[in-house]
Amino acid sequence: MDNLETASGKPHILSFNEIKQAAERIENGVIHTPLCEAKISKYMDYKIYLKCDNLQYTGSCAERGIRNAFVARHDDMSQRGVIVPSNGDMALGAAYHGSALGIPVTVVLPERSPPSQAQRCAELGADVVLYGDTLEDTVNYAKKVNRDGKHILLSSDDPLVMAGLGTVGIEIITQLPEADAVIVPVAAGGLLAATLVACKKLKCTCLVYGAECAKVPTMMRALQAGYPVSVPLVPNLAQGLSSCVVGENAFATIRGRLDRMLVVDEAYIAKAVINVLERERLVADGAGVCALAAVMQGLAPELRGKRAVCVISGGNVDSGRLSRTIQRGLGVSGRLMRFAVAVPDHCKGLEVLAKAIADEQAVLKSLVTEQMWVHTDANVVVETANEEHAAKFKDHLRDLYPTIRFAMLDVDDKHKVGMH
Repeated sequence: MDNLETASGKPHILSFNEIKQAAERIENGVIHTPLCEAKISKYMDYKIYLKCDNLQYTGSCAERGIRNAFVARHDDMSQRGVIVPSNGDMALGAAYHGSALGIPVTVVLPERSPPSQAQRCAELGADVVLYGDTLEDTVNYAKKVNRDGKHILLSSDDPLVMAGLGTVGIEIITQLPEADAVIVPVAAGGLLAATLVACKKLKCTCLVYGAECAKVPTMMRALQAGYPVSVPLVPNLAQGLSSCVVGENAFATIRGRLDRMLVVDEAYIAKAVINVLERERLVADGAGVCALAAVMQGLAPELRGKRAVCVISGGNVDSGRLSRTIQRGLGVSGRLMRFAVAVPDHCKGLEVLAKAIADEQAVLKSLVTEQMWVHTDANVVVETANEEHAAKFKDHLRDLYPTIRFAMLDVDDKHKVGMH
């Protein structure tokens, strides 16, 4: 039972008692994270609260599950060591708590992981292996190198890890007994399954929803099929949720009990990252904001006026990815606009264009010119305040330059629209 599966081979259905025991085990080793009303609620018809598990020491709720497993099987793990294939969150949690508890940890990360992530794991005391392109590649590699069973292989679908993750649900209902609904980001499903068990036990009327990126709808496909099915992995902004198949234990726990599954367009994930950053003053990754993004997209209109808790599950985003996500979010929100315009080739040509931009209170971010025979073709990027400001700005420029061509990103991110 090195991967903590049940002896019978059947999926393990998590119980509330296991979560309660986990809460006692991890009490002194994991932060009780704040639950606060979201400032964005003032601009929407929802009473949104954020459960900020991105504020854990290593930046994600994965610590809860790791800590529970490490404490529960400390003697065995400290002797044999643990191997953890991960997209990042579990690796960081295992490295940190392994060092604190004297458990040797080897983490296996995809080769495409940000260098800073591998560096942090190493600094926290773990041995780091980079292998493959996806989480599934790392899992297969970990199984291959561990054929002799020397190490204990740990995954988010292990009952002890799931039980630890469920402490999020206990904290939510304890901190906000009036909660009407809880929305949880979904990867392999362990966090959703455990949160569901905890919330339903403590408040049976509380709705529990899952939220995942539309590019990798792993849980939705499993629910439609009635069993876990493999889904192709494609690059997306919610990279931390990229699991090609849900866990068997998680699915068995969720099946028939989940109130709704929400599939979120990537564009709204980018918007949610910016909203959390600008309004809430919190750094969260695309996976971490998936629940909030679902509300922003309007996928749960039945929750209008009700108290909905969005779990911010993680904040492990390197600066490069955060920068790209912000640029993407500004683009789909209409706040970052790119256009091409033919400017008359005389001394006032670019001056008139710059003045038109300034008069509309837009910020010029970039201007690249290409000299033509009778005019200068300018490729311009400007920043506007919001979609309303962007629309007004476009109308003004079209009056001045009838042949102007704007580049837009479709809000549903299904395809890019060229200059028009």
